[in-house]
Amino acid sequence: MALYPKKFNFNYHGYLIPCELYLPHPLTKKPKISLSITPEQILRIRAPQKTPRTYLIGVIEKHASKIVQHIETQQNHLKKREKLQFIQSEKHLFLGKYYPLNIKENIHYKPNIQLIDGILNINIRQGTPQKIERLLDSWYRFQALDLFFERILVIKPSIPWIDWENQPPILRIKKMTSRWGSYINRSPSIITLNQHLIKAPLSCIDYVIIHELCHAKELNHSKKFHALVAKIMPNWKIYQAQLKERASLLLYNAQSKAEDK
Repeated sequence: MALYPKKFNFNYHGYLIPCELYLPHPLTKKPKISLSITPEQILRIRAPQKTPRTYLIGVIEKHASKIVQHIETQQNHLKKREKLQFIQSEKHLFLGKYYPLNIKENIHYKPNIQLIDGILNINIRQGTPQKIERLLDSWYRFQALDLFFERILVIKPSIPWIDWENQPPILRIKKMTSRWGSYINRSPSIITLNQHLIKAPLSCIDYVIIHELCHAKELNHSKKFHALVAKIMPNWKIYQAQLKERASLLLYNAQSKAEDK
């Protein structure tokens, strides 16, 4: 069997689209061809192993115009934003808004970050960019753990198919560059959420949590699955679109490698 991913370039009127071909997720009952674009502007394709190449190319050609448009939008976002320097007054995302850094150095300070009056106040012994980056990353992780757990509790009454009393899902936080979350339906079940999601608006965070918890009842992205999500969050497509539009900014400076999904 050929190794995956299979990498190739698709030529669309002289525009080369880098592609990676994967097999469908093992939990998918009825594998279908799916397309997604990673923050690295790579077209990720999932298709059953015996899919004819001509059919696969036809699917890409059908959506090529939108794919190129989406990739160019991501590239423009990145061009407008310089690489993060982790220095005084630089603005960083948190819950959909930008906040400037106010860095205070003192050898007697215990390193910590506090968001006060729209400013990320950073107390640190020595404020090198590397140390600021590590401290900010730890702060993001702490905020994500706290807030994501809180939002799961808020959403919990809308998810009656999970046995919250006896087998509540385990929450895990992970930095990822190509997915917002995942759900492993076993005992105990596991919901994994992207740490970078803490930079998105609260409504987008709720959407991802609802999306993943709906997988406890519907494993794949079928019509039943989307109907289930819509029952809980009727405007879910708005928040899905917001995440796609802001992906290059929310995942900017992501440290982990792209996940295989």
